[in-house]
Amino acid sequence: MKKKRIAFVCSGGAAKAGAYHLGVALALQEKGFVFSGGLVDDPVEHESKKLIDIYVGSSAGSIISTYLASGYSLENIFDSFLGRKSPDAQGRILRKLTYSKMFSLRKDMGLFRTLSELSEGVRMPALARFIQGIAKDSYESLFHWKWLKWSGVFATTGIEKYLREEVLPSNDFKRLRPDLFIVATQLNHSRKVVFGKYKYAVDPLDKTVGYRDDVGISDSCAASTALPLIYAPYPIKSEQGKVVYYFDGEIRDTLSTHVATDAGADLVIASYTHQPYHFTKEVGSLHEFGMPAILIQALYLMIERKIQSSQAMHTKHKLALDAVSEFFRDHQLSDELRKKCMKVMEEKLGTRRDVEFVYIHPKSNDREMFFGDHFNLSGKGMTEIVRSGFKSAIDILRRHNLE
Repeated sequence: MKKKRIAFVCSGGAAKAGAYHLGVALALQEKGFVFSGGLVDDPVEHESKKLIDIYVGSSAGSIISTYLASGYSLENIFDSFLGRKSPDAQGRILRKLTYSKMFSLRKDMGLFRTLSELSEGVRMPALARFIQGIAKDSYESLFHWKWLKWSGVFATTGIEKYLREEVLPSNDFKRLRPDLFIVATQLNHSRKVVFGKYKYAVDPLDKTVGYRDDVGISDSCAASTALPLIYAPYPIKSEQGKVVYYFDGEIRDTLSTHVATDAGADLVIASYTHQPYHFTKEVGSLHEFGMPAILIQALYLMIERKIQSSQAMHTKHKLALDAVSEFFRDHQLSDELRKKCMKVMEEKLGTRRDVEFVYIHPKSNDREMFFGDHFNLSGKGMTEIVRSGFKSAIDILRRHNLE
């Protein structure tokens, strides 16, 4: 391996994605990769050319990334999925993320109040006004529906507390040995924010990305996991002391692989679960499975397009850089001038020629992954998803000769 730094990027997708990422991580470990974790002053246990010391997580991927960066072993994480209280080599026990911790009712919206408002909102007169408003293209009428003014039934405060009190050896990004980055989306702006130990300079041509180094890990994860409709946006104070609301880190970008390259990674391994279904005779057409399957397929198709567009852009940039480099060599031009030219082009294009990407995702005919419950925390369900991630990763790593 000639690569200097390796990054592991984990996307969102609720509990199903978390289990899948663990399966991918187990496959990487099987192939000799080592996960860096723990505090900066902890003794170094492993020296490896296949050391993963950069983690980028969004939504559910932020929790798995935090587990790994905190130093928990993959076996310890898997035991926590099953509810086993098994200590790791350091004697630590990773507590299970339960439904009660994952779904905390908002303090300003009790369960009975929520149900009563829902009941009020779906009465026939209100439903008739809704249909009439749609017919007249008056979509603004939706904003007058009382029950549509929720910002979310649940809060991610339980996730924040769980990480802060039961998981993290330190809530400070700077105290962790590896580089951990958590991605969230700013609610009232066209910007995603990357929380971590560094505050990189913002590209003047791209004001849609910002870095912050003054937020705790648990707050960052709570912001990143605030899935719209289910969770209310999570408030974090700005550097100026104003409250800024954040929600799901996947809104703008499904895979923030650029964060890994910003941190210096030249091998980026990205894991995601948003794989659209491709027709098979055994399963049939999705229209037979009703609206939920159709909506998931539509969402996955949109996400797949974003990922493929990013991949295609990176490939085109590398091909252009390679063509310019070959031009210099073919015409026996100054090698020093060639290197200067390549450096300028890489900076302008925002692409590094030395970076390689490995994308790991479910197979298009993986029925269990597509139809699987996103919030299933049962031991059996989690185990099946972990197995799926492991199999997918082994196959893809073999194709990339990462043995």
